[in-house]
Amino acid sequence: MSEQVPWSDWEETPASVKKLVEGMAQQIENLEKQLTDISAVQQQLLEKTRRTSKNSSSPPSFDPPGLEKKPQKNKSKRKRGGQPGHDGHSRDLYPIERCNQIIDHHPSKCSCCGKRLRVEDQNPYRHQIVEIPPIEPIVIEHRLHSLKCGQCQRSTRAKLPEEVNRSGYGVRVVAMVALLRVVYRNSQRQVQSALAMQRGLGGFPHSLLHQDADLFEKTMSLGTVNKLRQEASDAVASSVEDAKLYVQHSLVVGAARFEL
Repeated sequence: MSEQVPWSDWEETPASVKKLVEGMAQQIENLEKQLTDISAVQQQLLEKTRRTSKNSSSPPSFDPPGLEKKPQKNKSKRKRGGQPGHDGHSRDLYPIERCNQIIDHHPSKCSCCGKRLRVEDQNPYRHQIVEIPPIEPIVIEHRLHSLKCGQCQRSTRAKLPEEVNRSGYGVRVVAMVALLRVVYRNSQRQVQSALAMQRGLGGFPHSLLHQDADLFEKTMSLGTVNKLRQEASDAVASSVEDAKLYVQHSLVVGAARFEL
């Protein structure tokens, strides 16, 4: 949001207003996504009404009345698949500078006569493997020291700063729980399972392989999943309410203009 206004003005904006504006922007983005989903459903329904035995596996008995049968086309003499001279389609490759590692493979001998090959290929065929890096949790320990007063002999323990989450999980973990639980509509147990995926071969998360360590080094309880989901919900509650009022106001104004 700060990119849409001068930086000097954004810096002088109170933190509460910044939070409200950013929250409303997020809610507007969510509403746009919902409209996109509705459009997709409408398109699916439209395609369903146009479905016939000619363009789907539906039997002819389900065809609407008056549907004319198309004349049968003569069989083509061409072979199936791409025709000679046709440009092939393949997955786009990352540029060389984006590759973390390049491994060259050279044939040692001719596949026809067996002669040893020494010529260098200036334009080798490129095959890329895209992998997700291993996920390692960032663990920050806060130590609350207790010191004794030399005068009254009472001990005073330090308090956690206000910005430190009391639940023991950071904002990214809270956001991940909210994403899996609310946006993707997974159950609490499914979220628990997703966040406790075991690390498999090569450090790649896989719940069906080794059972020695999970993503956060410990299993997240169902109660914690629900607590973090509620925490994320509370954080955006005011922004959601503001977005609702904004939409309602827009509908009222739009209806008034329509009546005029």
